[in-house]
Amino acid sequence: MANFKVVWEIEIEALTPLEAAKKSQEWMREPETNWQFYVQKDGNKIVYSVDLDEEEEDAVLPITEYHPMIKELYE
Repeated sequence: MANFKVVWEIEIEALTPLEAAKKSQEWMREPETNWQFYVQKDGNKIVYSVDLDEEEEDAVLPITEYHPMIKELYE
């Protein structure tokens, strides 16, 4: 079995980090939502876009550039 990193990012307005996390959790639990995930296998430089609402052959696509919304502060 392999290890993967999975990222789900959104921008959300809130008064505090806790409120932002709670709002995000509410959105994730809504059954009508369509989320896109970014997935990378450990040891692999390729990042994949995964859309669970697509047909299996179109659900996983490699992306050429991935720019995370939260930047690494301590490089």
